[in-house]
Amino acid sequence: MTEEKKKSKEHPADKSEAKKKPAAAHENKHAKEAGTATAARADVPAIRPGDELKVFYRVIEAGKERTQIYEGTVIAIKNSGVSKTITVRKNSFGIAVERIFPLNSTLVQKIEVKKHTKVRRAKLFYLRKLKGKASRLKELR
Repeated sequence: MTEEKKKSKEHPADKSEAKKKPAAAHENKHAKEAGTATAARADVPAIRPGDELKVFYRVIEAGKERTQIYEGTVIAIKNSGVSKTITVRKNSFGIAVERIFPLNSTLVQKIEVKKHTKVRRAKLFYLRKLKGKASRLKELR
């Protein structure tokens, strides 16, 4: 049989699936633009709870793009693989602010570890209750 006859004998459902594939590729394109990634990044440093980080995050406001530096302590790490997130807590003008960053997002440009600290827990939610010098953590050397 020639190839043309084989194509004409294909099941109609197979043709409709072939038409749907470009739409799925179109969805992935939008997912990348929204800031989600499909594979784990290699440039993310080893992060542990208690580390002080600088997160360089790309912010898009009113059609303009800028890099915002968010500096604080990692109080939680969730999941693993592509959906891994970190919760970073900082003190801004006397008010504590927490923000969750997806590590594999394209909006996270880079992460710098300022220092590692000694902690004995995976989640440091007890820091929310502490204020001032009581909330300090000892640095590892």
